[in-house]
Amino acid sequence: MDKTFEETMEALEKIVKELESGNLSLDDSVAKYTEGIELSKHAYDLLKNAESKLTVKEE
Repeated sequence: MDKTFEETMEALEKIVKELESGNLSLDDSVAKYTEGIELSKHAYDLLKNAESKLTVKEE
């Protein structure tokens, strides 16, 4: 995944709004939820990577 942290968060916010709207079918909701989980993992990885860079610079 090549999204920046900011792009990932925007995509997650869009998914949350879509899920909260209640206008999706069950299958679409599950697909969006799964996509959201993957985006969440990507955001977490980006944060951990940034954290490790900061930790190295602090030492």
